[in-house]
Amino acid sequence: MKESNFCMELNEENTKTDYIPYKFKDLKTYSSTEWLADNRKKYRQVFDRYETGYIYIELSFWNKNFEAEDWNASITLQCFQWNKLKKKEICNLHFKRRVHVTDDLVFVREGWGNKINGSYWRKGHYTWEAYIDNVKIAEKAFYIEDAGELIGETNPYVNLDKIRLYEGSFDDVQEHDRVYLSKLDGSQTRYIYVELTLSNLIKKYPWHGEFIIRFRNSIFELKGEVTRFHNFRRSENKVLICGGWGSNTFGTWREGTYTAEILFMERLLGVIQFEVGVMNEIGDPYLSLNLMPGILHLPQEISHNDFEQVMAELNGMIGLQQVKNKIREHALYLQFINLRRDAGFDESEKMPLHCVFMGNPGTGKTTVARMLGHLYYSMGLLSKNTIIEVDRSDLIGEFIGQTAPKVKEVIERARGGVLFIDEAYALARALDDSKDFGREVIEILVKEMASDTCDFAVVVAGYPKEMETFVNSNPGLKSRFKSFFEFADYYPEELMAIAESSAKRQTVSFTPSAKEELFQIITNAYRTRTKSFGNARYVDDLVKQAKINLGIRIMSKEVPQESSKRQLSLIQIEDIQKIKLSHRKGELEMPLDPALLTKALSDLNALVGMEKLKTEIRDLVAS
Repeated sequence: MKESNFCMELNEENTKTDYIPYKFKDLKTYSSTEWLADNRKKYRQVFDRYETGYIYIELSFWNKNFEAEDWNASITLQCFQWNKLKKKEICNLHFKRRVHVTDDLVFVREGWGNKINGSYWRKGHYTWEAYIDNVKIAEKAFYIEDAGELIGETNPYVNLDKIRLYEGSFDDVQEHDRVYLSKLDGSQTRYIYVELTLSNLIKKYPWHGEFIIRFRNSIFELKGEVTRFHNFRRSENKVLICGGWGSNTFGTWREGTYTAEILFMERLLGVIQFEVGVMNEIGDPYLSLNLMPGILHLPQEISHNDFEQVMAELNGMIGLQQVKNKIREHALYLQFINLRRDAGFDESEKMPLHCVFMGNPGTGKTTVARMLGHLYYSMGLLSKNTIIEVDRSDLIGEFIGQTAPKVKEVIERARGGVLFIDEAYALARALDDSKDFGREVIEILVKEMASDTCDFAVVVAGYPKEMETFVNSNPGLKSRFKSFFEFADYYPEELMAIAESSAKRQTVSFTPSAKEELFQIITNAYRTRTKSFGNARYVDDLVKQAKINLGIRIMSKEVPQESSKRQLSLIQIEDIQKIKLSHRKGELEMPLDPALLTKALSDLNALVGMEKLKTEIRDLVAS
């Protein structure tokens, strides 16, 4: 199977006048100097900072003067670090290389860094560039990731939750058409694909993952190897990665026992064993726990939750009574449709799973969307108990041609579960502008939601008025969304209950007078609220501020260590009163510092030029 390895060959033999004595083969990166069979290294493109000292580059090319004559090659290897669209030179290595008449394949290996792991390279995107005789012939990208200093054999990046196998052609198989096998019919097998289900353990920032899948026969000879890259997005929970090996011609796989190894960052995540025989058997492959050390046992697939149990969790949420009632009615109707189908009635119309959530911030829309996903899963309407949460930035490309691939990638990740689009109205904010790519996102979503193969539920959320505009922006959207849920602002009594729940999570409590004072603040904020009022987020922030004031008060004592457990957790009225709130639009009080303002304006005026910008800033300060 042909693999993409992010190596760009730039030299093409199309020069008619100048003879080129070489033919480019490959450009590869690695960090270990250990020698492997056939003059190979441990080639990789993603490295952990604290496991990396030097990053090496291997340039290989065929000698077209083999058995003819020696010649000299002028070689330059440059390394760059990328920051957005700018690149900074890390090193520039230039040297002469004598290519001998006996060399049919030439390897050039150099490196850069420091012998102490973790001391030189920092998280980021880098490239090596290779030149022969001042002609750039190739470049290779690699990435440094930083999950903190590693302890022992722990893996702070991902967990491997499940490995499954399926058969297919070179073009792979859509997820909803895959038949998972524990044993395969060799006469009917072309490519054998490994499907990995991974849990992302780093959700604070995006990072790059590189996974190597190696297939071996019964005596552990290498059958084939594929590499898969994935850009893990911020807050991305579950990831599905597939890689296969074989041929479009039947008979590539002969009868016998095979293994598939999954490697990541010099770690063996897991090994599975499977049989190729005379017939297919549906099921999961055998997890080989004794073939090699360090192989992880994979947990069993999560079982379906009971419908009433999920509803009990939903009912346990504070407030939202109308939403709860409507969701129960929605779920009962879906059950009714299933009942009619089982009884033989013609219910060919697709289940109305797509929903619109309308409400202000902090009213529980995201939480209820997760609950709805659990509900659909418990009813057997979705195959996965997952939710993919995105917003406009995750769907819109920066340049022409980037939006469609981003949207399709998100859809593929959401298949089988729920796709939750927060602030979805932002996609329709400029539909009259042909340069805004929100229109393209909506068109792709409408087409996918209308497809007979749509196997996921779309839940869109945002402010009530804006969401009405969004749904009406495209006739297709209006026909796809059948269920609308309105999330009203919480009442002061409900917000107070949420505050007490938040305090319990933060292991603090209130004195009666502090509780009364907090309720008064919440009531005043509710009466003067705007559409941006934070509801549950607002009161959660109040509790956090009160806890901070509690901590400052305790640490201001002469001997804070003598404070009792009760004193360390009890919020007093003074801690609530020190929460500096402005009752005008809920803004924080920020006292003016005349001296600091004067100095800042003086520094601004000292800058050369930019008179228009200076004027605008002065006007802003004056307002």
